[in-house]
Amino acid sequence: MVGINSPKSIDSGNETIIDKISKEAQELYFTNDSVIFVEKMISLSILLSTNDPPLTTAIQTIDEKVQDPTYFIATYFDTKDLDQALWVYRIVRLLARYILLFDRYFEIGNNIDALLAKRVRRSINECLLNRHDNHHLSYSLDYSLKQFWTFWKFEQFIKHQIVGGHIFSYNEIRYFNLFKSSDASLIYARVLDAKLPSFSENVSLVLHYNQGLLDILDDWEDIEEDVQEDMPNLFVMAALKNIPYSRIKNTRNENIRSILLNEPGSSSASVVRLVSDYQSSIRNIFIPNNLSFLKSLSDHYANTLLEIISSSMNSQ
Repeated sequence: MVGINSPKSIDSGNETIIDKISKEAQELYFTNDSVIFVEKMISLSILLSTNDPPLTTAIQTIDEKVQDPTYFIATYFDTKDLDQALWVYRIVRLLARYILLFDRYFEIGNNIDALLAKRVRRSINECLLNRHDNHHLSYSLDYSLKQFWTFWKFEQFIKHQIVGGHIFSYNEIRYFNLFKSSDASLIYARVLDAKLPSFSENVSLVLHYNQGLLDILDDWEDIEEDVQEDMPNLFVMAALKNIPYSRIKNTRNENIRSILLNEPGSSSASVVRLVSDYQSSIRNIFIPNNLSFLKSLSDHYANTLLEIISSSMNSQ
């Protein structure tokens, strides 16, 4: 068995959950089959969420998009320290809540989201203060969060371009997706940089590409909602070369995907090219063996996207 450091302080009510998390993490460490690995990640994610439940309904809604245990697994695999892995999971989850709340604030302008984000920021600061070795990380995250603010301004600019009928090149589409997913390398990866012995910027790069693939998956799921709210969506941006936005906007929800994927000059070719480019780039990046599961996840995300696009085109 892999030796681990157990959490230093555990509430009795959470002890059973912690034990289950520990067992799942150890089993995951010895799992070589990628399909089983992803299945175990899902069950581990449920346990981690149960151990750290949201305090409000609004946060619970946000947390539905913040249940990825990747950073917990990376920390556990590299340190075998369960206490450290649980702390990394908590701080990354708080950071993701902060980002997503401000995401929603800039999308719909609800001041409640901004107030909640500020409350989450206080929790982040408290979490950092609770450990003696986080002074450098605290300054690093403060700087990174300020850097990411420019994305929301850029997103509003892209929104106006879409509504105005701008035709996006492949490079513009790729840049937007990489900018949007830069929270992975700019913010969350800084936590791993501070805590993992095997961390390198190559790890950060793979995390960035993986987040880019996950953001494309999110865009796929949100197509109709994004069109309704005039929000940037990769599939819509890729289709504008041949399909006017006014036509997409005036199409009934149940027909939007058919237009985007199946008409001549549809978005499918550009998105497939982007996913394939990411997958190819990731395969040429060297990362330590302890963290090689990140590249397996890359293939899983990319193949899932390619299968979704292919099956959707064939079913229309």
